[in-house]
Amino acid sequence: MKRSKMILVGGAVLALLGMLLSYMYTANAAKGTAEEPASKGATAPAYVAISDLIVGTTWEDLSSLVEKRQVPVSLRPPGAISEPSQAAGKTLVRSMSKGEILTTVQFNESGAESLKVPPGFSALTISLPLPQGVGDYVQPGSKANVFVTFKGLPGKPDPEEATVTRLLVSDVTVLANRRALSAAAQAEGAPPEGGPEVLLTLAVTIDQAERIIFAKENGAVWLTLMHAGDPAGVGLGRSFKTVLI
Repeated sequence: MKRSKMILVGGAVLALLGMLLSYMYTANAAKGTAEEPASKGATAPAYVAISDLIVGTTWEDLSSLVEKRQVPVSLRPPGAISEPSQAAGKTLVRSMSKGEILTTVQFNESGAESLKVPPGFSALTISLPLPQGVGDYVQPGSKANVFVTFKGLPGKPDPEEATVTRLLVSDVTVLANRRALSAAAQAEGAPPEGGPEVLLTLAVTIDQAERIIFAKENGAVWLTLMHAGDPAGVGLGRSFKTVLI
């Protein structure tokens, strides 16, 4: 008899515990469901690109190309810019697409003090048409090859040898890439004469600077991007006689 009572009491206790646990689970689930929409709908301010942005553009030149909006917290990246003071006087270090959220890591101090010239090198800036300068794909720290085409070389009476394309210098470090026209001017529909160009600043030795400047003044210069880690290249040069060999 006593054994039966103990079994009944134990069963009642277990039933009560089950009801209590079920109630707590249901309450917590309901609370989580109620809070979830609020969390998903939370927003915070951030500046967003309302047009494609060009690498090398200053924050001040971006005033008409960015807009402060409320964006979902779940999509807002760390360091998102919410106040102009966070990027004032700084320069965009990479191109951005319309709709991207601007962050502090995408901007760097502008001016000579931010240009890190390696010891033993000089900073040389040249302007090139977009295709010849690899567009906006060249970023600070990229390694590049510089080629030149000369037409009508002195001492080459044979027309087939008077025009030549050769590798000028290899494994050159790019320090900066900027458009020749500010983003604000581009937005106003005023492209530079002859089409848009890039201003590439390269870290060069004195010998390399002499070669590149001479080539730029007397021929057509092209850049190619190198694969990271590849050694400096060696070119044989090509003329009309050798280009198809």
